[in-house]
Amino acid sequence: MKNLMRSTLSLTVVATALSACGGGGSDNSGSTDASGKAATTSIAQMAGTYIMPCKGTTLRHSADLTSPGSESKSSTIIISADAATGKVTVNAQYRYYENSVTCEEAALSLDLTFFGTAVDKPGSKTYMSAAGKPVAASIATVAYSGLQLSKGNIKFKMPVAGATIDKAYVLDNNVLYLSKGPRGADGLGDAMTPGAVRQ
Repeated sequence: MKNLMRSTLSLTVVATALSACGGGGSDNSGSTDASGKAATTSIAQMAGTYIMPCKGTTLRHSADLTSPGSESKSSTIIISADAATGKVTVNAQYRYYENSVTCEEAALSLDLTFFGTAVDKPGSKTYMSAAGKPVAASIATVAYSGLQLSKGNIKFKMPVAGATIDKAYVLDNNVLYLSKGPRGADGLGDAMTPGAVRQ
């Protein structure tokens, strides 16, 4: 569970400054299905609810390599923009299911939501799509403001309120892709997440 949780936290870090938990894990695909469109011009244009569908994995536990196990996860990201103030808020909910590849509610073992605010940052970063095309991703700086733990336990140190991290993002045909994985000198992950579909 630890590797998967660290991997997924690199996605939900869009609403946090959990830089110590970014990258790695079983979901580091290094690609996106974005088609190569130009970078989105404003994080405020991203307002909406995005759902990353359930993804299940069959695995072998390190304590007993002969016993297969399973896990699954799902994520929901809500981006809201206040037209009057220009403030953009980001909520990212992560749900982890133990011994289930289909996100069965009875198997839910961790349910947490991060809260933050986001502002655009000048520049962009190019990633490669699954089709091998270059994709220009915009950049936003996200400031952590809080966490709600609805179920389960967490075993990592929380950042202080106001701590920030940069995330690259692409919105392509109502599908949101975020940077993840090990961060380079620019502070951005080296790959993009699987798509989260705008509702």
